[in-house]
Amino acid sequence: MRIGRVLLLCGLTLAALPSSARADGYFVPFIGANFGGDVGRPLNTAVRDRNRAAIGATIGGMGGGVFGVELDISYTRNFYPPPTAGDDGNLVTFMPALVLGVPLGGQDGPGIRPFVLAGAGLVRRNFDVNSLTSVSQNDLAYTLGGGVMGFFADHIGIRGDIRYIRNFRVDDIGLTGVDFERGTFNFSRASAGVVFRF
Repeated sequence: MRIGRVLLLCGLTLAALPSSARADGYFVPFIGANFGGDVGRPLNTAVRDRNRAAIGATIGGMGGGVFGVELDISYTRNFYPPPTAGDDGNLVTFMPALVLGVPLGGQDGPGIRPFVLAGAGLVRRNFDVNSLTSVSQNDLAYTLGGGVMGFFADHIGIRGDIRYIRNFRVDDIGLTGVDFERGTFNFSRASAGVVFRF
């Protein structure tokens, strides 16, 4: 059901683009790593000391080759360090964004496209403690970032980006012993993936 909604939103996003943008659409499955930021005491040190891999995908399109939109979805398993064996705290981000990127070398064939982006979307945090206690929270959040896409041919290349993600409102998950403060949930993510241009 959720996957169907995501696919529907992706389709509507692409359909809303001008026809010239559809000719320069892209899809990027990626892997990445979350780092830094502030996720609430006393978890900050533990989270920063862990390697938190993220997986996800980005779909978007560039209208006129310079301006565009994209939707970035990522999943991080064990985003928070488990206090006991069997615990899990995962993170899902769902971030539409506006993109500004200049195609150096044109929109066909080999070339590079440096870009910057800004957007706002949803961050969902889940805590499962030994399958007995489950706490979830959805937050509105914003993202700022940039990177570069490099193309080897008309339809394939690589992409790397770094983005910063931060929530808008007071954290109120309410886990005992965890101090979530106003707007403090934030982190950065670096990612790399293969670009399929269509």
